Amino acid sequence: MRHQIHGGSVDLLVGTQILAKGHDFPALTLVCVINADASLYSTDFRASERLFANLMQVSGRAGRADLPGRVLIQTEFPEHPLFDSLRQQNFDDFAKTVLSERKQATLPPYAHQAILRAEALRQEASMEFLRSAVALADHGIAEVTVFDPVPANMARLAGKERAQLTVQSKSRAALHSFLNDWAPKLGNLAERKVRWALDIDPQDS
Repeated sequence: MRHQIHGGSVDLLVGTQILAKGHDFPALTLVCVINADASLYSTDFRASERLFANLMQVSGRAGRADLPGRVLIQTEFPEHPLFDSLRQQNFDDFAKTVLSERKQATLPPYAHQAILRAEALRQEASMEFLRSAVALADHGIAEVTVFDPVPANMARLAGKERAQLTVQSKSRAALHSFLNDWAPKLGNLAERKVRWALDIDPQDS
């Protein structure tokens, strides 16, 4: 396919985010992004950061040679600060906006997190494991918050039902003290046919 594209026999490329990464198509002059708003609705607080990075990457696919390039992005929120920063290719302003929002919401980097992830054949089994894990937690550490279990963003994967809960603290020392006490206790729940993992400083919510 790459030879066909460079040879000029392909006029239209349709693909996922993979097209934005590392490809050099000198004759590509127009890039269209459909439904860019989906990431703005995500429960993952890093979604807008990833959207900005992906849009910057895909924008770089158009007009890489001597030909001028255009980028069209479908959105219902053209005045959103993300798109304003994107138009100006101003990462610094975007980063300042995101960091201000995270500070107000007490999210990383202004807090430290760990996520307990569980998966089983049934969602209820995953949720029950996490509820039992909450019961084993030492709730006497005031600086640490244990949030309720919820289905994962991608609740079903490879035939398994997935759920998770978040533990958060402004103090890294307090968080690690909590986890050092809690993690060994989770092994006592392993016989429930639930796979689990404790993700410290997670990059995906």
